[in-house]
This record gives sequence, C-alpha cells and structure tokens, in this order.
Amino acid sequence: MRYWLIMPAAGSGRRFGATSPKQYAPLEGRTVIEWALSPFLEDSRCAGVVVATPPDDREWPRIAARLACAQPTAPGRESSPVRAAAAAPPPLTAVAGGEHRSRSVRLALEALAGHAAAADWVLVHDAARPCLGREDLERLLERIAAHPLGGLLATAAADTLK
Repeated sequence: MRYWLIMPAAGSGRRFGATSPKQYAPLEGRTVIEWALSPFLEDSRCAGVVVATPPDDREWPRIAARLACAQPTAPGRESSPVRAAAAAPPPLTAVAGGEHRSRSVRLALEALAGHAAAADWVLVHDAARPCLGREDLERLLERIAAHPLGGLLATAAADTLK
C-alpha cells in the first residue's frame, strides 16, 4: 500500500490565543507541526506530503528545511532530497492553502494530480494534531487497505471535553 499525506496548516489559530498559529507552537523541542508530520515522514509507505500553508507564511520554509535535513532514510526512500524520478514530487512540498480547511485540502489534492496513482490512498491529517501514534496509523492503514472507499480514524469519547 502506498499513500500520500495532505496536511492542512493554513489556519490562523485565532482561538489558540497566541501570536503565531498553533501548528508552530513549541512542544518538547519541536513545533506542533513537526510532531504531527513525524509518523508519516518515518513511514516508507508514504510517497509524499503536501502541506497547505497560509500564502504569506514565513515559518514554514524554516521548518521544511529543518525537516529535510533530519528526514530519516526509511526502506524504499532515498537519502537525497532529490528524487530519482523526475515526475515525483519531493517527499515534502507546500502549497498555498485556502481560507477554509476544505479549500486547503482541495488545493493540496490538485497538487497531487499527476503524481498519485489511482490505487494510492490520500490521508488528511491536521497540522495542529501532534499526538497520532504509529500504532493508530498502522491500524488505520490495515483497515482501509481492503476498503473500496476509505476510512476515518477516531477515538470514542464517553464524555464531552470542554
């Protein structure tokens, strides 16, 4: 199974109350978005990542450069940031996102046109969600592998959290 990741990261995080969006908040030596990307960048089944950022984003280029230098060489993945196949996008690329999450996802999907194969999956994971465990990702991929339409990873909650 091969999949692509779309990560919406164009939100301003107004409700977060900080001067910068929550995806760039520091968390245990990294930013929130770095933690959110981590399980996907370390998975050799992930063909590439498209991050939808605000059009005027000044933080993302610095983080992308750091990630490119630190990206592990997983089986089936080249150590060079330059891919062998000219048609393949780099493992980590960015597009200008939209005003709403749905528009950001659509713009990222358009960036995958011509790169993703019909049999590939496309996962969408929000940049401000840093706590995806590798075992949860594995469980999702196992369950959707034979499904014709897709899946949703969720955790049942007994109570409402406020």
